[in-house]
Amino acid sequence: MRTTRNRRAALALPLGLLALLAAPLAFSRGPKPALALVGARIYPAPAAAPILDGTVVLSGGKIAAVGPRAGVAIPAGAQELDCKGLVLTAGFQNSHVHFTEDSWAGAGSQPASVLAGHLQAMLTRYGFTTVVDTASSLENTAALRRRVESGEVPGPRIFTAGEGLYPPDGIPYYLKTTLPAVVLSQLPQPRSPQQAVDVVENHVRGGSDIIKLFTGSWVKRGTVLPMPEEIATAAAATAHRHGKLVFSHPSNLAGLEVAIRAHVDVLAHVLDDARGLTPRHLERMKEQNMAVIPTLKLFDHPPYLFELLDEVRDYSRLGGQILFGTDVGYLTDYDPTTEYELMESAGLGWRDVLATLTTNPAQRFGEAARRGRIEPGLDADLVVLAGDPAAYPRNFVDVRYTIRGGRVIFSAPSRPAACLRRGICPSTVTPWIRGRCTSWAIEAGAGEAREPA
Repeated sequence: MRTTRNRRAALALPLGLLALLAAPLAFSRGPKPALALVGARIYPAPAAAPILDGTVVLSGGKIAAVGPRAGVAIPAGAQELDCKGLVLTAGFQNSHVHFTEDSWAGAGSQPASVLAGHLQAMLTRYGFTTVVDTASSLENTAALRRRVESGEVPGPRIFTAGEGLYPPDGIPYYLKTTLPAVVLSQLPQPRSPQQAVDVVENHVRGGSDIIKLFTGSWVKRGTVLPMPEEIATAAAATAHRHGKLVFSHPSNLAGLEVAIRAHVDVLAHVLDDARGLTPRHLERMKEQNMAVIPTLKLFDHPPYLFELLDEVRDYSRLGGQILFGTDVGYLTDYDPTTEYELMESAGLGWRDVLATLTTNPAQRFGEAARRGRIEPGLDADLVVLAGDPAAYPRNFVDVRYTIRGGRVIFSAPSRPAACLRRGICPSTVTPWIRGRCTSWAIEAGAGEAREPA
């Protein structure tokens, strides 16, 4: 029997949503009732004009119809969700996460409700319907993914690298101080091209979707050890033969050179040591169609932050592809607000940022015909925002609903009506985040600088 507190929480939800959340741990089991999102401002794609007072109908895990409210027929028996005053975009992808915190241990046997809570706190409450785990225990993350895809645990679609590949004797110093010796001993450090091939083959058999190479590893403060080029090249070629993307952790110019020569597809970070970087390096990256995940929040510390912003700005202006990613899971502050702020500081407009979350990753992962836009026939992965990012880009974090496969997997708790207008709390003129009013201001130099994972 529900407690009074639970009854009150239930009554705070829109009535049309209650049926959708009645069995949240079985979100993909059984037939999926049609869902109509009615009255929203819809951004079908980053470059598209908005549809005002629009309706989207979801059915069978796909987008069935989209258009102005007057022109879209809602099927009989469909659930309706009133989205008046809200904004609708395609589901977001976070292209750099980690399932390495202690909370993920034993993912194959943890209670489903516990895992669902972790996924919500870290990912789905921020609109992420797809995530890329760039290094973790392959066995454990694969178990988590199976439980999500079975419908037992509501969560995002998960791509994983499994364990990253490091240079010989090249485990980063910051991992040596945080991981148990037994785990460190199992991290791959191939010493020859054949060993690199064998590691990649094992990863692919174990379920890896991407391969992560530490082409430059911080073996101690101030010292980056590059991966031997022949090892990186063998690993990347093997991954590509299996149709897998290759991600690189470059760290500095030497690590970038290895990544370029090995034909890596994605830089998992900007260069946090950018000494020696020239426009020609960026041109070579663009010539090889390399994407970049800035993870600027990780480096939000003077004095070199401005150089990193320049990296992102210059590569974006060159036409290089940018993917959104936060290194969350390594970073224990899950809130992506600072990443959005810093991307804006790097010169990316709200449409550019939306592309890094939607169409860019869909294209990079070869799924542009499946997801990334709001269009009939595409996956019913959507985000409903309380505010318009066109007016206030940091509204990207003000997620009201996250929808995957046509089912609501996150619903924000109700908030005071005065705080729903553009995400602003009038008492302090600051946004409402994480259930309280807080400032958007970036405190330069706050916190301790960290090396990337």
